[in-house]
Amino acid sequence: MKQINPDNPAGHRWIAVSRDLEKLGYTFGASVCIEGISREFDGDWTVQDRMNKRFTKRIDFLVNVGTMGKWTNIKIELNE
Repeated sequence: MKQINPDNPAGHRWIAVSRDLEKLGYTFGASVCIEGISREFDGDWTVQDRMNKRFTKRIDFLVNVGTMGKWTNIKIELNE
């Protein structure tokens, strides 16, 4: 039951993950380090949502309006 700041959603640094990634440890509250996208997106993010079951092998970033992109070959690791 988290509240999103409508003025700056990206400030939360939250992601949603596809359900197949949950069995690999990407569960609610998990801290994830992402590299290989850009300065804006690289760094630590927190899993705060899950995606529809039709999606696999995906991560969805909570970003500000007007920000979009699709990336491949990025590095994603769980923070211990």
